[in-house]
Order: sequence, then C-alpha cells, then structure tokens
Amino acid sequence: MKKMNNKGFSLVELIIVIAIMAILLVVLAPQYLKYVERSRNSTDLQNAAEIVSALQIYAADPDSTVAPAAGSITIGTADQTPATGSFAAAALADAGLLDASGVLHTRRQSRTNWEDYTITWTVNNGNLNFQYSADNEASADLFSNRMLGATN
Repeated sequence: MKKMNNKGFSLVELIIVIAIMAILLVVLAPQYLKYVERSRNSTDLQNAAEIVSALQIYAADPDSTVAPAAGSITIGTADQTPATGSFAAAALADAGLLDASGVLHTRRQSRTNWEDYTITWTVNNGNLNFQYSADNEASADLFSNRMLGATN
C-alpha cells in the first residue's frame, strides 16, 4: 500500500477558500462601513450632548463665576478655543472639556450626514435655549432632530 504525501493544500482548495473569502468581503464590507459611520454619527451626537450638558450645569451652578450669556460653538475638523473669560470657556473648563491652554479638542466625526455643526444658545430668564444646525443643508434638520431626541 502506497502512502500519499499530504503535506499541504492543493491549488484548487486554496482558490476555493480565497473565493469564499472574497464573497464574504463583498457582502460584509458595506455593512461594516455603515456600522462605522453610525458610530461616528453617534459620537458627534454624544459630544454635542456633553457640551450642552456642561453649559446647562454651569448655568445652574450658584457658585459659577461667569453669568450665562448667549453664544455658539462650531464643532468641525479643527480644535476650538472659546474666548477667554466667556461663559462657554468657563462652563467647558469647569466640566473638564478644555485642556490646560483652553482648547476644546472635540472634533466632528461624521463623514456623510453633516459637515461642521453648530450649537447656539440664548439666555431667557436664566434658562438656556439651544439651537442645533449643521453646515450641510440637506441634513441640518437631521442633526437638530437627533439632538432633540429623534431616533431615526
């Protein structure tokens, strides 16, 4: 009886495995990219909510040193530096969102739904009212609606 020398895979077996992997890649890659983009969008919403929360908490704090004042902050691909002594700078520094030199390192993550986004607030009888907008006109309402609690 002859023994066969089975020390590896045949060329046909390797080609079949590569073909199966290519098919899986073609099917799964778009879903993975959608998942990554949803994660980026969620990060933007979380960052905006964190900024809003910091402003609201600072405005409600009786020990705050800077009175609430209207303003806005735009989150884009570059770092932001709120004006020194401003309500935004004091609130974000108090929340630990600014570094030692007063720079906010929060940046826009989304690559498809909106461009830079802006959080604008006004003060009315001591309460802060927020408006949300995105530079991409087609999705400005999308960002605002999501910030106001929409889930789709």
